[in-house]
Amino acid sequence: MTESWRCFVAVPVGQELRATLASAVGAWRERPDLAGLRWSEPESWHLTLAFLGAVPAADVGRLAEALEAVDRGQEASVLRTGDVGGFPSTSRARVAWYGVSDPAGRLHSLADSVRRALALPEAAPVRGHVTLGRARSAPLDLRPWVASARPPEGNLVVERVDLMRSHLGRGPARYEVLATIPLGVGARV
Repeated sequence: MTESWRCFVAVPVGQELRATLASAVGAWRERPDLAGLRWSEPESWHLTLAFLGAVPAADVGRLAEALEAVDRGQEASVLRTGDVGGFPSTSRARVAWYGVSDPAGRLHSLADSVRRALALPEAAPVRGHVTLGRARSAPLDLRPWVASARPPEGNLVVERVDLMRSHLGRGPARYEVLATIPLGVGARV
């Protein structure tokens, strides 16, 4: 039997943004109206570009090599952050998120490049966000939180993509970086 790993491709959240956001999340965790969320740990925060699902472990090296093609067509960039919301809607949310502004479509372009490099099927456009928490059971009404949250503004520095592995089981998901592909020659502001 072939061992399979649950994999995805992501942009990591840098230390400065992670620290700023972790401080805000620490306060939000105390809100009674958000008690129905299972919060993600700051170490696990990332922005997913492509979900690969179950991948034979033997194929990981080939996937990492294919991702090197992403660097040839993408420059590093800096994107503004600072919004919060919920999926599928703020009134019936299963996911609480922190948003990334992408008016120039850089994330969409990067996700397309990843999709082409890995020969993935066409996918919906990337909705730039970091998952902060998931509903424990029933969907939540996040409208009061969204209206009053005052999320920190920051920058997501997009200078690399990581091929990641999810370790699921008891407790929160843990993520392992399998390969890192640097983009361009430096971030632009």
